[in-house]
Amino acid sequence: MYNNQFGYNPYYQQPRYTTPVQPIEQPTIQPIITPNRTFLNGKSVDSIDVVKATDIPLDGSVSYFPLTDGSAIVTKALQNDGTTKLTIFKPVVEQKEEVKYLTQEDMKKAIDDLDLSQIDDLKDDIKDLRQEFKDFKKNIKKEG
Repeated sequence: MYNNQFGYNPYYQQPRYTTPVQPIEQPTIQPIITPNRTFLNGKSVDSIDVVKATDIPLDGSVSYFPLTDGSAIVTKALQNDGTTKLTIFKPVVEQKEEVKYLTQEDMKKAIDDLDLSQIDDLKDDIKDLRQEFKDFKKNIKKEG
């Protein structure tokens, strides 16, 4: 405070005594990882005529223009020859086929409609082939 020879010294600073402070342990903070999002060029439009009049990037990337009524998505891109190409994607509604189950009446009708004469012809052909094999075996035994 006071200097003993010259009296009061306003620039004299008395040493400060502080107690050591222990650092507060802070929880580790994990960095927030945001997904790398890619954005598509384009905007929602009311009709295809608006797409035809809309400017697109000159780098050749594709711009997407969904119609507001949900009926189609139109893409527009610059081609190498300097013209633009429009492509229209329309949703396809899948039609489910109706499942039809076989009834006993249908099965009986199908059996009655079978032409069994062909099966009889096949039976006769098989008998003829068996006889020919037997004859062939006999000829081989006679010769061998």
